[in-house]
Amino acid sequence: MSRVETVLGGGVAGVACALFAARLGPVRLYARPRTPAPALESVPAATLTLLLELGITPAELGVHRLTRERVVAWDSSTPVAHDGPACAHVDRSVLHNALWARVERDPAVTVTGSLDAALPEFGPAGPGWIDATGCRAVTAAAVHRPPRTWTAATVTVPLTEPAGLRLAAAPDGYAYLVGGYRMVTVGWVGPGRPPRDAAELGSRIDTAGAGWLLDGTGLLDVPGSPDHDGLRPGGDTVPAAVSTVRRPAGLAIPVPAPGLGPISIGDAALTRDALASQGLSIGLSDACLAARSSTTPDELAARRADAARRHVKHLREMIESCRFAAAPAWAEYTAWLRPARPSSGRLRS
Repeated sequence: MSRVETVLGGGVAGVACALFAARLGPVRLYARPRTPAPALESVPAATLTLLLELGITPAELGVHRLTRERVVAWDSSTPVAHDGPACAHVDRSVLHNALWARVERDPAVTVTGSLDAALPEFGPAGPGWIDATGCRAVTAAAVHRPPRTWTAATVTVPLTEPAGLRLAAAPDGYAYLVGGYRMVTVGWVGPGRPPRDAAELGSRIDTAGAGWLLDGTGLLDVPGSPDHDGLRPGGDTVPAAVSTVRRPAGLAIPVPAPGLGPISIGDAALTRDALASQGLSIGLSDACLAARSSTTPDELAARRADAARRHVKHLREMIESCRFAAAPAWAEYTAWLRPARPSSGRLRS
């Protein structure tokens, strides 16, 4: 494959790809620095090793330990503790800022305005271009999405007690918690109207029968929630306002434009449902692989197609094992998954 010369998109995958590619020569990055809201995500321990290649240490990310703890209420209403592979819970905003700090110090990376500045050049663009524009997938011919967009609403609040990863199924979606160093991220994912703020998010999860997932977070004590008494466990005052981040969630399968063109990585290649995958770690892995001069377009296309097939299979299995699989929201999702046949997206080298 031609050396990566241009990267579209300033998220984690795009900035990491630019840094990996800069080790081989000059790179243009079409993006603008931004400050995303704090949000913890779980990544395999091996991802920390990959980040060390860019000089980013676990301590810089605030990762002080690995965790195997998972408490899940999926096929039954009773939460069950499991041991899983060792993972780190990383704040995406801290990682994003660490990557951008290195871009600003790397003379081989030229940050060129915004993504919109690159689009007029897209027509003749070919080898050496990377699309890391996330779920926008600006260079895709089309994007296949479920009939109703599933939206993730998340809030990140100070940690009141140690927490690992928690997951709970509901008839109209699912709730999760990822605990890190001094903070936790709580999320609700579903096809209906997303919660507007922290109080509504806590109430939605509690009403769905997953109030146990909120233990120690204080979310049911946020002003506006049904059980608000103004204090967290231990007597700490709960902030009156906690921002909630809403974004499209669920599976989305971009269809590559025909012929020679940019290589898509991360969410621009396959926007994974967090229920069945670790999108952050896969985006970083994509970025490293795409930046290697020895990687061919066909190899990346085959990886993308295989990843889509595996993800759809895993997602089907997760939904089938859910105790609410027959509920309308999940049944509709399952029906859409059955005929899903991701394109191979083969590119001519």
